[in-house]
Amino acid sequence: MADEAFAVVRHYAVDDLADRILRALAAAGHDVSHPTVEMVNLADQMHGGGLNATKVQVELAGIAAGMRVLDAGCGVGGSSRYLAHAYGCRVDAVDLTPQFVAAAERLNALCGMADKITVREASVTALPFEDRRFDHVWCQNVTMNVADKRMMFTEAFRVLKPGGRFSFSHVALGPAGEPHYPLPWASDASYSFLGRPEEILQILRDAGFAKVENRSEVSVPGTRPPNDLGAAVVMGSDMPQRQANAARSVREGRLVPMLVIAERPH
Repeated sequence: MADEAFAVVRHYAVDDLADRILRALAAAGHDVSHPTVEMVNLADQMHGGGLNATKVQVELAGIAAGMRVLDAGCGVGGSSRYLAHAYGCRVDAVDLTPQFVAAAERLNALCGMADKITVREASVTALPFEDRRFDHVWCQNVTMNVADKRMMFTEAFRVLKPGGRFSFSHVALGPAGEPHYPLPWASDASYSFLGRPEEILQILRDAGFAKVENRSEVSVPGTRPPNDLGAAVVMGSDMPQRQANAARSVREGRLVPMLVIAERPH
């Protein structure tokens, strides 16, 4: 594993994540003896905007009932469970961090979703799947931790069926200079790989994708649903400060949010 991959795993590696989520839900008044996907989704959405942002991406990506989806960089499995439960998708999920994989598997089982979602430890730059397997490759705020985006995008292209789509949220480098660290995905720049928006889109085209769109004009909700418990449940007590740094960096033009949809040609 490359040095930057070790840094990423260290950044996210927290033990007892499933128990942490269940304790937070119980403290909020939920009956965790019978957890549901809707309940757990209040605490398992690690990206900005929570479930609201996931729903926006679902709509723009064209997710449809019964699709075969790869959740590339699944975290604790929040999006996987939402896609499987709300749309009946059959989901394969991968993540580099063992603690995330363990938490995702346990929460899937507790919510009765283990037969619809398969989770394994793997890198998005070396996907353990055959060619042309998926209708959709789904990714949320993972690309900022991936140094070799060319390989990641090439792998996404490889495992998609012709006509399949790749959707991902990303935060790119803006024109005003380096962002303020620490950020939600990195404590410092050593494992934060942002790139300029135009660079990200060109790498996708070079990998073979067509109809490459950056839907950054879409107003992705910046706030979570009122009853959402927030990303700090998973990411730690300093998450509000890291999120504040990200928001400040966006305001100052140091970071540029992206929501990208690309298609593998027929």
